[in-house]
Amino acid sequence: MHTSNIRKFIHAFFIIKKVDFHILNRKIINDFHKKPGLYHISKKRGLDVAEVYNIVKTHDINVLNTNVIKLMEFK
Repeated sequence: MHTSNIRKFIHAFFIIKKVDFHILNRKIINDFHKKPGLYHISKKRGLDVAEVYNIVKTHDINVLNTNVIKLMEFK
């Protein structure tokens, strides 16, 4: 029972983290989905290319974590 509660807490943490990150970086993530390309997004948003890369990478990792959590919930 205790392990189940810890797992639920960890799952909720990652899902909230994903949503919060997406809200904070929505414009950049949407730009990337519309037209992938780090350079033009960095130029449009006035950010360094590495910064745009890290935002897109972190978003993808958050999506992956959420998908894994969803799969674990079905077990």
